[in-house]
Amino acid sequence: MPVPTTMKAAILRSYYEPLDFIDVPTPKPANDEVLVQIEASGLCFTDVHIWKGEHAPPALPLIMGHEGVGRVVALGPNAKRFRVGDRVGIGYVYGACGHCRNCLTGGENYCPDFEATGYSTQGCFAEFVCLRDQWANKIPGGVELVEAAPLMCAGAAAYASVKKTGVQTGDTIAIFGMGGLGQYAVQIAKLMGMRVIAVDISTTKLATAIELGADETVVAGDRAGENIITLGGAHGCVNFAPVTATWPIMLDACNPRARIVLTGVPAEEMSFYTYQVVERGLSVVGSSASNRQEMNELLALAASGQVKGVINKVPFEQINEAFNALTEGRVEGRTVLIMKSGEI
Repeated sequence: MPVPTTMKAAILRSYYEPLDFIDVPTPKPANDEVLVQIEASGLCFTDVHIWKGEHAPPALPLIMGHEGVGRVVALGPNAKRFRVGDRVGIGYVYGACGHCRNCLTGGENYCPDFEATGYSTQGCFAEFVCLRDQWANKIPGGVELVEAAPLMCAGAAAYASVKKTGVQTGDTIAIFGMGGLGQYAVQIAKLMGMRVIAVDISTTKLATAIELGADETVVAGDRAGENIITLGGAHGCVNFAPVTATWPIMLDACNPRARIVLTGVPAEEMSFYTYQVVERGLSVVGSSASNRQEMNELLALAASGQVKGVINKVPFEQINEAFNALTEGRVEGRTVLIMKSGEI
């Protein structure tokens, strides 16, 4: 059947206002793009930052969303990688220049000219979206699309962050924040042979972390760093919690020469005394999104059935209610919007 000329989409017109759920023209794939009929789309806290104007996009109105997965239904004239019917998804990086130093050395997600899906281009909170075929990811047959959607950003960001710690098999990683990213990170770290200490203020979330494979849990608080040291200390820390309170805990929890990876983005500044880093030879790095190779590695792990999300399914039509729940902290795991996609 032919692709419909209009589609349902959730439009951001004004910050802090409900998204406008309306019919809009269906996009047409240009040049190296493919048109994808979205079947599931993850809701990320980055979308909340955009919705609030804290991470203001270049222009409004905007279709947000960067964890969309579905099936290819049309090809642009120069799209070569996929066929109609292929299952694909894309994360936050819609595309990059491909020829700068960052792109050529595995840092395409740090390219100064990269474009972000659902931010600088129209995104996945719609029934159809156009993706660049060189930047879309083929979803392995062993991964359900509902499971694949949050892997496109949350899972990939967690995977890249864990790798950046440099923690070796048998050593200890402390993972801060047991939301969706932290839950993926626990599973990924265990698959890499690490000993995992999960840290959060919520005992309920820490119980979930144990179910997902964490070896130890520590409640975030005044003595959390000391408690981690009592457990042997951390050879690496990853912070997914968007709060500054985790920063002094990580500094206290680290063994000599440990690496702290910052992925969560608090609104406030973080400070430290230089000796806290210098005397133990600590290093601190940032991690944002992932490159395509890291995405492929993660999808290969997911295809084995060993990386599963704690997923809350919500009908696409209830996207505003889902936004409110995420903003108010009423969501455990990841929210995935389910489209009413039938055969075209």
